[in-house]
Amino acid sequence: MTTPNKFLIEGIDRLGKNELLDGIQHRCGYHLTIHYQKPIKLTYYSNKDSETSERQYQEASFRTMFQLLRGEQETRIIFNRAHIGECVYAPVYRKYSGDYVFEIEREFKADELPRTRLILLTEDFSVSRHFIDDGKSLGGPADIKRRGKEQDLFLAAFDRSIIKDKKIICVTNRSTGAFMPRDWILTEALAT
Repeated sequence: MTTPNKFLIEGIDRLGKNELLDGIQHRCGYHLTIHYQKPIKLTYYSNKDSETSERQYQEASFRTMFQLLRGEQETRIIFNRAHIGECVYAPVYRKYSGDYVFEIEREFKADELPRTRLILLTEDFSVSRHFIDDGKSLGGPADIKRRGKEQDLFLAAFDRSIIKDKKIICVTNRSTGAFMPRDWILTEALAT
């Protein structure tokens, strides 16, 4: 297997996506990094209702992502969050299905993407002690419980993806419940 130079890093909040992105760059050198956030309601899409305009924004952004992934083979790029998260968050927060991203995968032949790896960071909720709600990031106890449900949705979307090179990395040390060492997570992410 060829070493990847294009990465899509997915997972629920606070599992170390930013740290993994930084680690990849420290170990492998510069990569263009793109951090997907919630969609912006642009005037460009204002001729539609707000839900449709958000979906149009997201669809345009994911089409651009796949164009970049299919482009120059030596391009180094990391997407911090990508299209898999759309399947999790679109129905919950934007009230439309995110399943269209799999049509885009097929359209851009994601199963043939060169040197591209999809990484899903997960948490072992049965033993994890590394997540502490600071009261600022999440909305309280209900949101903490929602983490497990969100992770299940990420796992289902990850399984549906046709990207060939994909890895699930549990960031929880199953003996102690703490985070696995960052170097271990990085080594797993880069291993061929």
